[in-house]
Amino acid sequence: MEATKTVILLCAIFLGCSAQRLDSEPTNATGKICGDVHCTRPDRLERMLKDCMVILGNLKIVIMEQAHKDDFVNISFPKLREVTGYVAFYRVNGLESIGQLFPNLTRIRGEQLFYNYALIIFDIPDLKEVGLYNLLKVDRGGVIIWTVPQACFINTINWNLIAPRTRHVLSPVWDSPQCNTACSCTRNASTNYCWNILKCQRLPEDINSNCNKQCLGCRLSNPNECTICRHYTYKNRCVPKCPAGTIVLPHNDYCITEEECKDLRGWSWNNTCVFNCTVGYKMDIKDKDTVCVPCEKCEETCGSLNIQTIESIQESGRCVYVNGSLVIRIRSHPEAMEELRTYLSRIQEVSDFIIVYGSLKITSLDFLSSLKRIGGRNLKNGTHSLIIYDMTNLQTLFTENVTNTLQVEKGSLYIYNNPMLCVNEIDKIKSRFPDKPGPLDIPSGTNGYSGGCANASIGLQLNVINETSISVDFTHVANPQAHYSILYIHLPQGSRKVFVPETCSDSEWHAYNIPHDLDSNTNVVLRNLRPASTYALCIEKYDPKTKILARSDIFNFTTPVGKPEPPFILELVASSSDVVVVRWVDHKVYRSHIKRYELDVTLIEIYPKDVSARDHCKKKRDSLRIEEEIDYFRHAVVMRPPPDYDRGCESMCGVLSTVTAGAMVEEYFDVCSSIEDGCNNLEVEPPKNSSFGNFVRTLTLNISGPRNDFQIAGLAPFRDYKFRLRACSADKCSRYARGVVRTLRSEYADKPVINYVTASESGEIRVEWDPPKVTNGPVLAYTVKVLPSVKYDEPGHLQSQTWCLSSDKRHFVVKYIKAKKYLISVCSTTLASRSVCSDRKRVIMTTNLELRWCWTGVIIGILIYISTLVVGILWKKQNDYSYEMPLLENMVIADSEPPSTMMSDFMPVYTIPLRDTRLD
Repeated sequence: MEATKTVILLCAIFLGCSAQRLDSEPTNATGKICGDVHCTRPDRLERMLKDCMVILGNLKIVIMEQAHKDDFVNISFPKLREVTGYVAFYRVNGLESIGQLFPNLTRIRGEQLFYNYALIIFDIPDLKEVGLYNLLKVDRGGVIIWTVPQACFINTINWNLIAPRTRHVLSPVWDSPQCNTACSCTRNASTNYCWNILKCQRLPEDINSNCNKQCLGCRLSNPNECTICRHYTYKNRCVPKCPAGTIVLPHNDYCITEEECKDLRGWSWNNTCVFNCTVGYKMDIKDKDTVCVPCEKCEETCGSLNIQTIESIQESGRCVYVNGSLVIRIRSHPEAMEELRTYLSRIQEVSDFIIVYGSLKITSLDFLSSLKRIGGRNLKNGTHSLIIYDMTNLQTLFTENVTNTLQVEKGSLYIYNNPMLCVNEIDKIKSRFPDKPGPLDIPSGTNGYSGGCANASIGLQLNVINETSISVDFTHVANPQAHYSILYIHLPQGSRKVFVPETCSDSEWHAYNIPHDLDSNTNVVLRNLRPASTYALCIEKYDPKTKILARSDIFNFTTPVGKPEPPFILELVASSSDVVVVRWVDHKVYRSHIKRYELDVTLIEIYPKDVSARDHCKKKRDSLRIEEEIDYFRHAVVMRPPPDYDRGCESMCGVLSTVTAGAMVEEYFDVCSSIEDGCNNLEVEPPKNSSFGNFVRTLTLNISGPRNDFQIAGLAPFRDYKFRLRACSADKCSRYARGVVRTLRSEYADKPVINYVTASESGEIRVEWDPPKVTNGPVLAYTVKVLPSVKYDEPGHLQSQTWCLSSDKRHFVVKYIKAKKYLISVCSTTLASRSVCSDRKRVIMTTNLELRWCWTGVIIGILIYISTLVVGILWKKQNDYSYEMPLLENMVIADSEPPSTMMSDFMPVYTIPLRDTRLD
């Protein structure tokens, strides 16, 4: 921590330098791109940061020791979204919340770092919280928050999500009453993070829910208002590519005009806005415009390089010739090797000497892959041109090409205290130095003492028995004092790292101690290995008498695939009334071996007799619960995978574009809980393809792999479907993973059609209808509505009389009041809607023809009357729903007091018994 304090004190000196600020014209209606912002007075904040949306450089607010709380009241810059460099706050009195100043700061890219840090908050005595609740990502660099005695909610942020794989130096939170309030964002401790008592940390699954496909993050209130764009940004909008007439600002993938690029003191080259020419090009002026032109041997010559931080590594990126010395000391930055390989790979010559020391993360000098010459013009201590010491994890030196071609003009080697650097590695480069090193230059026993640098001559043979076992056979010289051990480790897939036991902790390497009483020909069976996995194995021999540790060569072997583990279903999402998208990830071990997938889709049946088992016309109105809103828990099933599975899209992005604003992302605890029949090996036959109407009842699909999503169409609206998915290798398939999801409601369903209606002079009304061609689940009931004696274009002054009928009825006869005209409609009630009605039918009363023939007419009339009477009696006996309802004069029924038979008195939907709801 003393070193950290020293760094921060240097910060105070550095941040006191002069400031520069460049403004471009607005790139959109709400903000502009600004250059470096360095502010030391609160009254200048408004002038320097007004309308800044992006800071192309660093944001430094420092040395405001005379400021007070009142200076920051009502000061905020909500337009600022992004800083391409680092953000630093130092000695700012009166500031209580950084989030108050920058409530929408979303991204710190860290293209320039300050001593490996991208967010520096130091010595802010009045700070109560950081409060940057919209900060989602720090691309490069660490976080340091120190000497903030009143600040709370520092350790309640998961900084690994914001700035992964970097160092976080966080001030301890004092035990004070104002800091004793815990986060209450979720019940799960692994996701319960907050910026303060009102603002929860936005987790990856929160960022991408319900966003436009061009967004990597958006406002929950507006899916088109992106906080981070997936591709490019143009006029504050996310676009897949920059439009014509614009160029790319590569620092943040903004689309700007050439004039805006010039305002930022850059120039257009290769359709981008640049501020320096790339390697192999040099800057030139043509027709008063700056351009980049190719050049030969225009490599840059640098002075002596002292590489200690990420910034100093980057500043050396253009160096080819070092006119002086090269000194490298990188302490503990996690990405040190990657940065060194990126920026130091062009160095060809060093005129003086090279020193590498005290660097914990450096395991090899292969990052100097272009090194051709060490001049030795000035030698360290007058003797040495290459010095390597105190390198705890250094295992190898230069690449083979460098070792074989390196020219050293003068000097010798000095290599000591490198516990994992074997002497044979040092011997490879001794011959390249004109002055041969002596015993004092490479002291005996100071290199390779922790590694198995001595080779054990053992006849080792490995025989794979099955997916989880191998046989190890070897011969050794009988020595009752020697101890033999088999060391083996599981290698991560795709890893190119050289594994030796010293690079890993004891828990990662497995050790099997071989008994002393075995013969010289030894056979050992190793069990409980992982299928489809690669292992490294060696045998160590330790002689306590000589205290020599010898190790055999390291052998790699791979276990067979066997039966794969099932895929994990991440998302089952209904994207429409007839389409469901399933998204999954494979088990990491089997991912490269999957050739195809088998997906079964089965409708969960709701049988008519189960619907008719309850009378949906006589239940209390309050018990009705029709699905009029999207039920996110039914229409979108989202799960986090266990550690052994790929994460897919880390922010749960993909198909959650329509129904995930309230979707619950469930934690995953036990893989067996989402696999058919637990964890047994019971094979389940896939269903045969079948349909009902135009919709899928059962479906079996064979999907070529590898892939991780599939869209199934042709499903019935608002119906539950069961999905079963398994992964197959070349000859074996896994168990099934499964899930259930409901399709969305169709807006064009549930509408019955009246095919016959008549009304007699006596007030008898007869109506027949066809059921809806498409329904949102089963029909629960029908409602017949009759509105008598009104003008067709003015039906609103009377309330329709309604009759509720069971779902199996297709006709209805009622003895109603006598009227000349009627408006009649039939409505259906389904799982998804209270009432969807047919078009209103206008019916005019029919009158009997008055026959004036004497006796013939009388006889015919009597016969017609008798026939009508008989038919009416028979019809009345058939129909259970025949009523005579008097119409009260000027009758008006209020909507708040419907009749007892209104359709709003049905039973709750969830009480309908469902068949085939078990997933076995």
